[in-house]
Parts: sequence; C-alpha cells; structure tokens
Amino acid sequence: MADPDKHDNLLSNHATTKLTTQTLLEPGQLLAERFRIVRLLGHGGQARVFEAYDEVLETPCALKVLAQEADSNEVEHLRNEVLLARQIHHVNVVRIHEFYATAQATFFTMSLVNGVVLSQALDDRPAAVDIIKWFKQLVSALQSCHESGVIHGDLKPDNLLIDTDGNLSIIDFGIGRTLDNNTTQFGSTGFVAPELAKSQQATTASDRYALGKTLALMLEASDASSWKNASIKKRSLQKLAVRLQTDTPNLRPSLAQCRDVLHFETSRLKQWAALVAVVLVILSFLVYMLPQEPAERDSETSVTTIAIAMINGEPALAELTHLLLQAEPNIYSIEPQNVNQLIENLGIQPFESASERARLAQLTQAQYLLILTPRTLGGKLQLHTLLTAHPSEQVIFSKTFDTENVAPEQLVRAISEAFNDVLPNQNDESQPSDFIRYKVVQDLAAARAENDITKLTLKLRDVIDSPQMPAVLKLQARIELAIINQQFEPAASLLDQLLKQFPHRADVLAQRATVAAELNDLSGAREYYRLALSYDSNQPMWWFELARLKIIQGETESAINEELTQSLIQFRQREDLSGQGLILNAFGVAYLRLAKFDTAAQYFQQALEYRTEAREPRERITTLSNLATVLAITGQIDKADEALREATRLADAINDDLAVAHIENERGLLFEEQGDYYSALRHYKRALDIRLREGDDYVQSQSINNVAFINFLIGDFSLAEVYWRQALQIVESLDEQATLHSIQLNLVQLLIAQGQFNQAEQLLAELLRSNDKSAEANLSTQLQISRLNFLQGRMAVADEAGKQADQIAQSINDPRGAIESLLWRAEMAVLLHQTQLFEQHATSLKAFQNEFNREQRLIFDWLLLLGQKENSQAELTAFAERVINQQPSRLVEIKLLSELVFRGKFPESATVWKRLEQISNERVFASYLPYLAARGFDNSKQLLQAALQQHASFWRNYELYSYLNDVAFDEQQRAAFERLIENMNEEQQQAYRAFARSR
Repeated sequence: MADPDKHDNLLSNHATTKLTTQTLLEPGQLLAERFRIVRLLGHGGQARVFEAYDEVLETPCALKVLAQEADSNEVEHLRNEVLLARQIHHVNVVRIHEFYATAQATFFTMSLVNGVVLSQALDDRPAAVDIIKWFKQLVSALQSCHESGVIHGDLKPDNLLIDTDGNLSIIDFGIGRTLDNNTTQFGSTGFVAPELAKSQQATTASDRYALGKTLALMLEASDASSWKNASIKKRSLQKLAVRLQTDTPNLRPSLAQCRDVLHFETSRLKQWAALVAVVLVILSFLVYMLPQEPAERDSETSVTTIAIAMINGEPALAELTHLLLQAEPNIYSIEPQNVNQLIENLGIQPFESASERARLAQLTQAQYLLILTPRTLGGKLQLHTLLTAHPSEQVIFSKTFDTENVAPEQLVRAISEAFNDVLPNQNDESQPSDFIRYKVVQDLAAARAENDITKLTLKLRDVIDSPQMPAVLKLQARIELAIINQQFEPAASLLDQLLKQFPHRADVLAQRATVAAELNDLSGAREYYRLALSYDSNQPMWWFELARLKIIQGETESAINEELTQSLIQFRQREDLSGQGLILNAFGVAYLRLAKFDTAAQYFQQALEYRTEAREPRERITTLSNLATVLAITGQIDKADEALREATRLADAINDDLAVAHIENERGLLFEEQGDYYSALRHYKRALDIRLREGDDYVQSQSINNVAFINFLIGDFSLAEVYWRQALQIVESLDEQATLHSIQLNLVQLLIAQGQFNQAEQLLAELLRSNDKSAEANLSTQLQISRLNFLQGRMAVADEAGKQADQIAQSINDPRGAIESLLWRAEMAVLLHQTQLFEQHATSLKAFQNEFNREQRLIFDWLLLLGQKENSQAELTAFAERVINQQPSRLVEIKLLSELVFRGKFPESATVWKRLEQISNERVFASYLPYLAARGFDNSKQLLQAALQQHASFWRNYELYSYLNDVAFDEQQRAAFERLIENMNEEQQQAYRAFARSR
C-alpha cells in the first residue's frame, strides 16, 4: 500500500513543475495498491470524482482525483482541502478520509454517498416538509464548518447532495479555506457575495449570502400547494432569504438567528399545547367579558369580532386558535392569515405600540385583538398573551408564561389564576370539556387539510352524535356534511337556521352565498356576499366571488371597477402571489367578455408572471388557454398556437387529463378560426373522448356542441343534429344558461339551413323569452331571426333584425360580431340589388379586413364580385376555382358556388358542376334551388318545380319560376313577386322593382 504522506516528496520540487497524473482512469484500474476504480461519478474544471472499492477495508468509497497536468500549487491546494474538511465532523457533511499523491494520480478518499445534487432534486418540485428539513440540515452543517474554522466558499445547489434517504449533505470543499487565510479564489457565478466579488476577502458572511441565495432557489422550486399546512410559514423563510442576501455583510442574520427561525418547528408540540391552554381559558373568559364591552352594531346582534395575531409563530397554531374561536357562535374570528399579512406587509407592530394596535383593529374592524407571541429567552420557550378591547384601547390582559416542561393542564391553571386577578369570581370548571372540543376541532382541521373526505365525514358524524358537543357546533357539522354530500337545499335551510340566531356572522353569510350559487340563486348569492363583506371587508376571495357573480349576470364593467379592483388591492397588500394571479386572470376574462381584446391580453400576460410553472402549473394552463383565445381572435395565430403548446406540455407533465382536454378544445377552436375544419374536428373529438371518460356533464355538453358544429360546417348535417340534440338534453338538466343558448343558436342555424322553420321559430322564441342572455347571445339571436325572415321573404323584418345585430356588436365593441352582422347585411343588400346600401356595408367591412379569417375573406370577395354591375364569365370561373381550392365550410361552399352558376353560364365541362354534384344537398334548399335552375336539364326543371311547390314561401321563387320557361307558372310567379314586395320596406321595394323591370 502506498504511503499516504508521499506527497511531501513531490511538494519539495519547484512550485512550477507540472504533474502529469493520469485522470482518465478506467474501471478496474487500481490506485495506491488499494482503491479499484468502479466508475466516473462526475467532473469539474479541476478534478474528477470516481466511485471506487477499498480492497483493504472492503467497502465502497469515493475518490476525488486532481485534473491532469496539475502543478505543485494545485496539489498543495488539494491537500489543504483535505486538511480543512477532516476537521469537520457532522452528519450532514460528507466525511473526508486520506490524501494520496502517487505516480498514477493525486487524489483523496471520502465516504460514498448515493443520491443527486440539490439542483437536480429541485427539478421535482419538492414539498415544503423537504425544503424545511434540508434547510435545517444545511444551516446545522454550515454552522459546524464555521465553528471548525472553515469557510466553504462555494456553497450552491450543485455542491449539496440529497441522499437516497432524503437527507442533505455538503460536498466539495475544493476552494474551502481556514478563517486565518483569506486570499484564495472563491465562489460560483450567481452565489458570490458582493464584497467577495470586489475584494476576495471571504468571511462567514459570504457563506451566509450564498446560503440565502440557495434558500431562495429552494423556496421558488418548491410545490406551492404544500406550504398551506407547513410547520413554518413560507413567507418567514422568504424574508430570511432576502435578509441573508443583503449587500451589507454585518446585516446578514447569523446562523444562530437562522436556527431561531427554525426553532419554533422544533418546539411545535410545546407551543401547540401552550397555545391551546391559552385559547381555552380565553374562550371562557371572553364569554364572561362580552356584555361588559357591548358591540357597536345594532341591537339584534350578539356577535363580537376578534382578530388573532400570531407574531413569529406557527400558522397552524394560529389557525387552530381561529377554528376554536369560530366554534363559539357569538364570536367571529377574522382569518389569522389575513391579519398576519396586514401586519407583515403594512409594517404594523401591534405588540409594541397602542397606536399600532388601534391601527390594526381599525383595518380589521375588530373589537378585540388577541396577540400571541412565542419567543425564546435563555433557551426557554415562552408565550406572551396580550388581549385588548377596541376602540377603547383597553389592555384587558398581558402576561408572559413559561411553557418549558409545563403540562397543558398546569398552564391552564396558571392562566386561569392570572385571569382571575383581572376578572374575579371566575373558575375553570369548564376546561375539561373545552379540551374535548379542542381535540374535535383539531381532528376536523387535520381531515380538511388532508382533503380526506371519508375521514372528515366520519368526524362530522361524531360531532353530530356526541352528547358533549354544543348545539351550535352540531348544527355547523350538519351544514358541512350536507355541503360535502352536495345536498345544497338542506344546507341552505340549516344555514338559515344559524343565521336566524346570528345574522351578523360574516363567515356564515359567505358560506350561505356559496350554497346559493350552487343552487343557481345568483342574485341571492350576491346579496349574501355583500352582507358578509359589510361585516368583514378584508376578504379578497369574497370580493372575487362577488365579482364573478356580477360578470356572469352581465355587470362586467361594474365588477371590474369595484369588486375585482378591491380584491386585487387586498391581495397586493398581503403580497399574495397566487391571489394576484387569480385576479389578474379574472380581469383578463372580464375584458374578454367586453371584447376589449388588447386589454384582456395584457392582463393575461401579467397573470402569467405570477402563475409560474414551478408555483402554479394548473393555473398557468388556464391563463395560457385564455391568452390563446384572445390571440386567436386578434389574428395572432402563431402566438396562440405557441401558448397552447406550452399549456399542453404542462398538462402532460402533471398528468391532468381534463386539462389536456381543455387544451385540445382550445386547439380545435384555433383551427376552426383558420377554417381548417378537419383538424379542428380531430382536436374537438380528442377533447370529447377524454371528457366522456372523466369530465362532468357540463364540459361534456360543451365538447358535444363543438363536435356538432364542426360536423355542421363540413356538411354532415344529420350527425350534427344528433350531437346537438344530445348536448341540449344534457345542458337543459344542468340549467347552465350560456352553454344552453350556444347550443340552441347552433341548432337554429341548422334548422334554418334545412328549411325547418317552425322548429327554428320555437327555439328562437325560447331565446327571446330568456332574460339572462349574454350580449353575444343577443347578437346571434338577432342574426338568426334576420336569416329566418329573409328566407321566408319577410324582408323588412329581416333588415331590422340585421340592424339590431350590428348595433349590438358596436355597443359591445365586438369585431367578430360586427364582421358577421355586416357580411350578412351586405349579402342581403346584394341579393336584393340594393347597390348603394351594399356599397355602404362593403366600405364598413373594409375597416375590419385585417381581422377577417380565411372564410370571411372569401365571402367578402364573393360579395364584392356579385356587387359589380356586370361580371365576366372569366371572373366567375376564376372565383369558382378559388372556392373549390380553398375548401371552406360545406354550407358556405354550396352557397357561393350555387350563386356563381346561377349568375353565369358555365360550360358542361366546368369543374364547378362536378363539385356541386358532389356537395349539393336538397336539404340545404336555399342553395339547392338556384343550382337546379342554373343546371337547366329537363330533370332539373322537374326537381325545381317540385321544390318550388314544397317551399312556397321561399323569397327567391319569383326569380326561380322564370327558369321553368312555362307560361303555366306565370300566375305563381306574379303572386310570388307581390308577396315579396308586400313584405319589403320602401328602400327594398324600390331596388327590387328596378331589378324586376330590368329582366
């Protein structure tokens, strides 16, 4: 075996001498007659790390081998690393063993730890519990290094290892140094403290800067949803990370201070027991005190509002305090998270100053403040309790309790005695039952946190059946159980009972609002939220829910200016990133409904800054889909597709099939907008298949509607009708108005196209009777009314409905609606030979040309062609070829081609005839009849004659009868003309009479 100290001979040579050690070691190679190489583990600029087998100790180990051609200075540097690292004995620092300098290589041995570096582990979005554990281990290990006189100098995720047991270890002291030698090069880009980058004077403070940087990366990469019930607040660790990264070294928290932040989790059970004892006593004494400090609300209420502030404590403990207080029917406890966010973000110090407490009470609208402050003094955990009344600012109770090694029952007695000094003639006889209630509340909170519905249901039933539980708590349990089972009508009845006793409990009012919304009582839900907010206005989610209800009911601008703005302000005050993302996305949706597409896109882009892939992948998918919709509407197809591709990648990554279905649906819409109907159908069908497996009735009906519409566009009318009637049946049972109106309008369009006017009129009558249609549904209803009346020759009514559709589109600033209404009005004008009116509509349409989709462009150019005084056959033929090559929707293709052959004289060999023979459908009679007339064959005339009798009210019969070339039909022709003229307005009559005279 080689002598571990042979390096001394080498180092006696000149410092500039290069060592030609062989670092490209092969598996099986033996070093120092002891270490057999197994495999390469990794490498950097200066060294390689190998797994090896120690044949002397018969155990695996790791070797760090100096890079090839290392000079003696580098060898000395490596030797220093070993000397430094061997001074550290800590479970979270990789153990360094011996140094070797041989003819083959210069290396040292260390313990072999299997695992991945932290940077790789963070890719898996670790949970809060792992982040807290790793940070604790890192702080402890780094403190051991510093106490041993060692500065790491290159602390970063790539130099931290997570082993197979999930524990963190510090590795790689390749540029470490002792505290009395500060001239070595330090640090990796991004982790270098400002002072180190300037002067190279490394200290323990520069390690702490890198510690803060590492902590920030750990928090950013963690699963955001896992922090809800974490033992330490994420916000506390984020603040610590920021403080560690301050530019001034002496302002960075010490490692001891870092451990203090973490200490509360270690003392969690003691804090928990102490807090429970305090709360139980305070509960009983608050009941006694309330009549002495009457509420400032009207005489009907006996509810008192209290705000709980947990200073530097554990959020779960504050939440339990809140739950226990909420179980008291005459106490309304404000959400501790809301209270603490106000304290942190507005810099309020309620423990230190009466004016600050008054400020907090005013902001929270609280009549009492309960301030709980755990702190460590002399290594002992203490809990300070401060109870104040407002607006009198009276300090009712203020005392510090030592909670170390004190049983909860003993603490209860101590606090009770302290309270008795303030409020005589009290006793603690009720405490045992209070402890039972505490356990029940704790169990319920745990079941909710775990989202374990089965466990929660059993616990609620225990409360209901328990003779020891108060009646109000039983009633609350019955309400929650009814909501879990989606029995909303019984839940509403039970909530009404509770509100009859306590009409000013904001949380109960908000719960009643939720149930009202589930029962589709949107107006009632709005009123309950309004009342809840009148008692507790610091609830951004309630503001959001109220805004959502107003938007659904068409009061979008009011919701934007009032509730959404209020919600966003409060989420920003709390620095709640998730909440801000939610509201910014809601702003985007609201502006999308108002057809303010550029503004909507801006809000969606802002929402994406908060809804990051690491923090909220599902929410990011939603916003990306919303953004894609806006981009598609505004013609930015490539950007829309890019957004949907990212959304698809995220949905696949989190195995969310319903999200995939939603994105497939959006991609279908994107292809539909481009006129690629077969691609659209492929995506819509994929979405439908997933939703039929996993979705609810609502999303299924949406997908069925989409598939039906594409089948309608490609000409499979029978299948489209089957799908629509199936979707209609589903959505009618859901009482979901927006989707119902969409399906009804689509079905109306199909029925009108097939000449089924009576059924179409019945559906339109239902739509007209509905008072809660959106503006877009109103616009589409008027368009279909116009088309229905036009085909039946009621031209004045058709013109008026077309005007109304156009006016609605302008009033809501809807470019798509404006284009559709103007195209239809231009078509009516050109078919009725109203030249001047047509030119007006064409001019209006030219302003929208940049927003045309492919099919709208084709229809517009077709109208311009028809609007010319004369058309050459060459022009008509060229346009027919263009239509055939472009392959628009089947209904549009039939209409355009049949009108072209009706106006022109195409030879028998023309491609257009072959195409019309393939696609013409007698069910689409409005295009089929002109096609028959233009065909001119005897058989075609017979078919035309039969069709004219079947569709006696068709507006074009006057023109079509002339193609029969039979005087026997002159009377029918004259009658058709008179009937048409009678149902026209004056402008239409003048234009059409002029046309008739010119024939």
